[in-house]
Amino acid sequence: MVHSSEAENARNEVETPGYTRGPHTFHVKPQLYAKNRSRLSASLGLNPGTVVILQGGKSATLYSTDTELPFHQEPFFHWSFGVEEPDCYGAINLETGKSMLFIPKLPEEYAVWMGEIYPPSHFKAKYGIDEVHFICDVADVLKRANITRLLTLLGKDSDSGLMTKEASFEGIDKFNIDNSLLHHEMVELRVLKTDEELDVLRYVNRVSSAAHREVMQTVRPSMFEYQAESVFKNFCHFQGGCRFTSYTCICGSGVNSSILHYGHAGAPNSKQMKDGDMCLYDMGGEYSNYTSDITCSFPINGRFTDKQRGFTMLY
Repeated sequence: MVHSSEAENARNEVETPGYTRGPHTFHVKPQLYAKNRSRLSASLGLNPGTVVILQGGKSATLYSTDTELPFHQEPFFHWSFGVEEPDCYGAINLETGKSMLFIPKLPEEYAVWMGEIYPPSHFKAKYGIDEVHFICDVADVLKRANITRLLTLLGKDSDSGLMTKEASFEGIDKFNIDNSLLHHEMVELRVLKTDEELDVLRYVNRVSSAAHREVMQTVRPSMFEYQAESVFKNFCHFQGGCRFTSYTCICGSGVNSSILHYGHAGAPNSKQMKDGDMCLYDMGGEYSNYTSDITCSFPINGRFTDKQRGFTMLY
């Protein structure tokens, strides 16, 4: 049995602030996100009574079931705060530069199913945030800080054509909303990576490159394409702490190697690879929402024919 004082210590303990998956993986420090917030504040300028307000990703279940899907954080929110947990909000005060995180107030029964319920102090220490409050208090906290204007995120993704999720919470109608500035500024800032972000990208690319080499050394004729995919995913996760891949793995062999987005549900890397096939593997790991994208081609039997070698020389 754990005594109450021990339980309180456990709740407040943060082993390593920031993001890491063990001593053999890369440590992403909270300073990376603090620097991003500082860059955003500088880009938007001094705005008394104004905050940037971002809504994080929401937890979701598989259709109508109670099976919880693996959670991916909303990318703009993650860039700003580095928070792993779902259902949060974040704010940046453009007058003071201070950051605020708003977390859900979870019911006691949550602990039975999902584990320890951490207090606000845990998240403050883990993510290097100035203030942490509960979501139910967003409007009151902002009012007490003399906030009158909210900059919300609204814009279209240039690749997908889909719109971002604009923040919304109870009491938001008490503030002046401006959704015309933030998206452009954040997109431009995210294009130019900081030194800290480049370090994370180098790490995830090293892991992904090693995973591709592992695949090349493992696959043989008569194996199936999905087995190559499984080798890549296992290596990235087991060796590098990358739970997710950047996108659906493309493991085309033979004629499938010419299909740009092969590997989808209608063609799930299911072909048996044959002696003489050329393989095109387009796969990348993801670590702390930073991703790799690596494509390589090679013959499944390890020997290029003259024709295959000629095509590879074109590149």
